[in-house]
Amino acid sequence: MTDHKDVRLNRRVFLGGGVGSAALALGGCGFSDSGASSSADDDSASAENGGPSGSVRIVFTHGAIDSLDPHYVNNAMLVVPAGLLEGLVFANDDSTDVVPAAAESWEVSEDQTVYTFQMRQGATWSNGDPVVAGDAEWSFRRLLTPTGAGTDYTSGASSYLTGLGIAGAEDFMTGATDDWESVGISAPDDDTLVVELEAPNADFLITMSHYSMVLVHPPSLEDGGQEWMQPENWVGNGAFVPQVWEPTTSLQMVANESYWDYENVGVETIDMVLGMDATASLAAFSTGELDISVANATTIEQREELQEDVVQVDGYGMLYMTRMWGGHPALTDARVRRALSMAIDREAIAAVLSGQVAGTALIPGNSVPGWDESIAIAYDVDGARDLMAEAGLDQVPDLRVQFSYEDPWLPVLADQWEDAFDTNVTIDILEPGVYSETNSQPYDDESTMSLFGGTFAGIPTMSNWVNNIFGPDYVLTRSLAADDWLEYQELEADEDMDGAQKAAALESFLREHADPDAIRFSDLAVEARGTIDDNERLEKFLEAARIREEMAYTIPLSWRPRTMVVADHVSGFVLRSSPEIAYYKYITVDE
Repeated sequence: MTDHKDVRLNRRVFLGGGVGSAALALGGCGFSDSGASSSADDDSASAENGGPSGSVRIVFTHGAIDSLDPHYVNNAMLVVPAGLLEGLVFANDDSTDVVPAAAESWEVSEDQTVYTFQMRQGATWSNGDPVVAGDAEWSFRRLLTPTGAGTDYTSGASSYLTGLGIAGAEDFMTGATDDWESVGISAPDDDTLVVELEAPNADFLITMSHYSMVLVHPPSLEDGGQEWMQPENWVGNGAFVPQVWEPTTSLQMVANESYWDYENVGVETIDMVLGMDATASLAAFSTGELDISVANATTIEQREELQEDVVQVDGYGMLYMTRMWGGHPALTDARVRRALSMAIDREAIAAVLSGQVAGTALIPGNSVPGWDESIAIAYDVDGARDLMAEAGLDQVPDLRVQFSYEDPWLPVLADQWEDAFDTNVTIDILEPGVYSETNSQPYDDESTMSLFGGTFAGIPTMSNWVNNIFGPDYVLTRSLAADDWLEYQELEADEDMDGAQKAAALESFLREHADPDAIRFSDLAVEARGTIDDNERLEKFLEAARIREEMAYTIPLSWRPRTMVVADHVSGFVLRSSPEIAYYKYITVDE
């Protein structure tokens, strides 16, 4: 068992750098229900005290949390799996394995394609209803019910990770079939949930810890409205329940007395402050008004008194750029996109960003086991110029990058491209809503090559960063020409076709119009996911990653750590390289 009362001893001062703990794990480790060491088995101080006590005040995000629905991409990922709703499994501390949660055990078939979960006996929802296998099946069916929002990880899209590889799940979600019986999820009785995969998947269990796979309370959501998310209506199975929720200012959570592990929950109340900027949050931490806060690494470097309070996990996320549809046709040439990528001095970009490191690939090499230097993008301005000439560009067209806020990397990148290609680079800062909407539409100005910047984070496994983040669906659609993308959207909106017809038409359209290399990447990524042999699976993932880098529809810039500061009187805070940041149930305070 792991006792997190002394977790402060494992903190790494930010200036020390080094490789994150997740990067030290070997690729292809086995996932099973055999007693893995984790905080989920923690006999913490709260058990000695007979239950939760005290409170913590935290800032995890400077933005709003305007939804608590785990089935769509939104900031619910920051709070729902951390304490409000619970899935079948928890991730362990470094997200390399899992331990029981709503399921207390599981068995895996000999061919590694069928997982049989036994639900936790005695677990109840916060209103006293038992948590049963049928609740899990209902939750997953809602997650997979077609919405038209897609699965490309944009805000509002389905949060389901196709990399899970559940049999029939994608066909049901796209509307190719409306037969739930064809999906590999079933609850033969209240105690048993069976999940069947299309092929073996070594990352299946750890991916089941993703926030999309938490359980929701069916009777609360069956009317299809949004009122179930309000604190007065909330019914959850997590360690906490919301008590006050103001989407732009605060989310207060209190310990759930009906939770199966209530006696081991550390604190009684968590006050999450929303909308507080970085300067204000660090000032509030310094004065003791906050117990845990997001930290700016540059500020940490300048303020020695904060360095002993730092907790960091490397490779938490990625800063990237993606080419927009439309604009100057030169950007449809892979040589041009590769040239843009090769002309980026990522070390210089990382130097102006808080604690970030050069992101030389679309897989964070400082956190994902199995990463190989061979997929890294070299900084080579001369080679980039040669590629531009090979593509027939005696004069490189103007460039444009759109982003949703001012950030110091933007002018650095503009200077690099202007120096490398003797062209003009425009930085266009858009309102967040406009930015999100225009990212999915062709850019009209055909004199300019246009890209947008973004950030993303996820579970640190090779499969997740190949199959789910910048995965097959994303790469296939991003590779379409602008006119083809508009036609693809028209097919998606065609109400004259039933679900099966539409799914078949969309699949056929992609196969006909997508970049052949994008199709190669897609097929290889899916094939790798189902490969049993560890070494062979890793080689296929790396080859898929190489193809994706060479296409350069999405260009990596930096690998981002998650950096927090934690007060001395707080223990049990384990920072995670996953969207939920930390599991709240293990946090304790000295009173």
